Amino acid sequence: MKYYLNMAWRNIWRNKRRTLITAASILFALFFALLMRGFQKGSYGNMVDNVVKAYTGHIQVFQKDYQEDKTIDNSIHYKNELITEIENTTNVLMTVPRLESFALASSGNKTKGVMIVGTVPEKDDQLTQLKKKLVKGSYLANDERGLMVSERLAKYLNTDIGDTVVLISQGFHGIGAADQYLVKGILRFPSPDLDNKTIFMDLGYCQEFYSAPNRLSSISLNIENDKHLDNTVSELQAKLGMEYDVRSWKKILTELVQQIESDNAGGLIMLGILYLIVGFGVFGTVQMMTAERKREFGVMVAVGMQKRRLTGILALEMFFVSLIGIISGILLSIPVLYYGHIKPMVLTGDMAETIINYGMEPIMPTAWEASYFFGQTGMVIMLVFVAVFFPILGVSKLKVNKALRA
Repeated sequence: MKYYLNMAWRNIWRNKRRTLITAASILFALFFALLMRGFQKGSYGNMVDNVVKAYTGHIQVFQKDYQEDKTIDNSIHYKNELITEIENTTNVLMTVPRLESFALASSGNKTKGVMIVGTVPEKDDQLTQLKKKLVKGSYLANDERGLMVSERLAKYLNTDIGDTVVLISQGFHGIGAADQYLVKGILRFPSPDLDNKTIFMDLGYCQEFYSAPNRLSSISLNIENDKHLDNTVSELQAKLGMEYDVRSWKKILTELVQQIESDNAGGLIMLGILYLIVGFGVFGTVQMMTAERKREFGVMVAVGMQKRRLTGILALEMFFVSLIGIISGILLSIPVLYYGHIKPMVLTGDMAETIINYGMEPIMPTAWEASYFFGQTGMVIMLVFVAVFFPILGVSKLKVNKALRA
C-alpha cells in the first residue's frame, strides 16, 4: 500500500500546473461555500439575537386565550407554585414574570402610543442583558418607582433623565389608568421596532398602574440548550396543562422564522449553482488529465499493471489533490470567518435601511460554529467524488491497443 501511496504522490507533482489548477478549483469552491454559508448563518443568528435574546426569551408562557386577545383581562394569575414548577423543568435556567400592555405616553406637547413592560429589573437583566442597553441615567432597581425609556422614543417625546412622562391607559377589567413617572434611564435597542415604542418599569408599580395586582401577561424563560427547545416546550405544556399556552420564540415570531426559511432556501439554491459550476470545472480538469495520460495508462496495462490497481492509484491521486484543496480552503476561510464574527460588516445606504425596516440591526456577522464547516466540507468531498467517478470508470474500461496509438 505504501508503494501505491508514494506513486500517487509523485504522479500528482509530475504536472504541477495541472495539480495546482485542480486543487485551486476545490479550494475556492470550499472557501466561497463557507463564506456564503457563514454570512447566512451569521445573519440568522443576528436576527434571533436582536429579538429573542433582546426581549422575548426562548420560551414564553401565557394564559390560554392571551395570544388571540392580548388584553390584561386574559392575563395569568401570579402564583409562587407556578413559577417554582416552571423553574424545576429540565433545561429551564430562569424565569422573568412580565406584565405588558399599551398606553399613551405624553411629555410636553408630544404624545405617542407605547408598549409598557412591567418586569423585575434585575431578573430581566439576567435574561436579556438589559443593563448593557442602558446609554444614559441609571438602571432601575427592584421595587423602584420610575421609567426606563427606549432611546428613539425619548427623542420623539423630547424627554431626558429626570423629566416627567404621563401615562394614560385602560387597566384590568376596564378600570381607568393614569399616572406620571420620572425618567430614570434611557435604553438603546438594536431592533428599531423596540427602540421606537418601549418603556420599562418595575413589575409591582406596573401592576399598580393597571390595577392588576398579581397579574402577569407572560412569563419569559431562558433555557440552557437551544437544541432541546421543542422538547422543553412539550414538557412544560404537559406539566402546566391546557389552562396555559406555552410557546417557543419560533411560534411567537412566525414572520421572523418564515423570513429565515425563505432566505435559507434562496441561499441553498445559490450554493447549488456554485457547486454545479465548480463541479464541472473539476470534472473537466480530471477528464483532461486522464485524456493526456491515456497512452501512459495503456503502456502500464500492457506491461502487466492491473486495471483495478491503476484506477486505485488514480483515485489516490485525486484524493491527494482534493485533500490539498480542502485543507487550503479551510485554512484560508478560518481567519476570514473569525474576523467577520468578531468584527461584523456594517451595512450602509439602501441595504442598511431595508434591514432596519425589518427591525434588525444593519450588520452582517459571520457564524462561528463547526456544523457548517463539516457540512460544506462533506459536500465538496461528495462533489469531487462524483466529478472523478466517470473519468476513473473510463480508465477501468481502457482498450490497450487504442490507448497505445493515442
